[in-house]
Amino acid sequence: MTPARPVPRVVAAALRPPDPHCYGHCSEPVRPHPVTMRLPGSLAVYACPGGVVSVSVYAEWAARDPSTLVLRELRRRASPARTVLRRDLRLATRHGPELGPDPERFLAERGGEIPVRVVYWRRYPVRRGAVVHRLFACFRHGRGTVRFYVAPDSDPPARCPACRRSSRSRVTSTGRSARARS
Repeated sequence: MTPARPVPRVVAAALRPPDPHCYGHCSEPVRPHPVTMRLPGSLAVYACPGGVVSVSVYAEWAARDPSTLVLRELRRRASPARTVLRRDLRLATRHGPELGPDPERFLAERGGEIPVRVVYWRRYPVRRGAVVHRLFACFRHGRGTVRFYVAPDSDPPARCPACRRSSRSRVTSTGRSARARS
């Protein structure tokens, strides 16, 4: 079996949604946020300016099913980990002809029949009474990182649990935050 490889740029471009917008939340354009991972493929989190996640897409060039590994990686980045459920992952196999002429040519020249495996993660909003809870992504923890969390849909959006913890840990003995004093 051929080892899994990163998806080449020409193929990754063909996998991007043509006109991505946030549906049901704000209708603003979503943009891909690349996330650094230990896996050979690439993860992009499509989120609107308010941080609501439309979909997370992992892609690798391999014959294997990467769903279990992707599930583990997503859970490492979610608070709590049970936010990511196996049933919310969708596996797709993409071959050259459905990706367009340039990716098809590239894959035929270099990989023959090896497909591109794509795992989509979409967590749908949940209504609890009058309040809608959505999946948010926080990108404030360093380049190429993400923290997923579920929070009530509000304006401004709720801060992620890691950001809330770090702001509480900066509170001094006088009860004022270190940031407020400077």
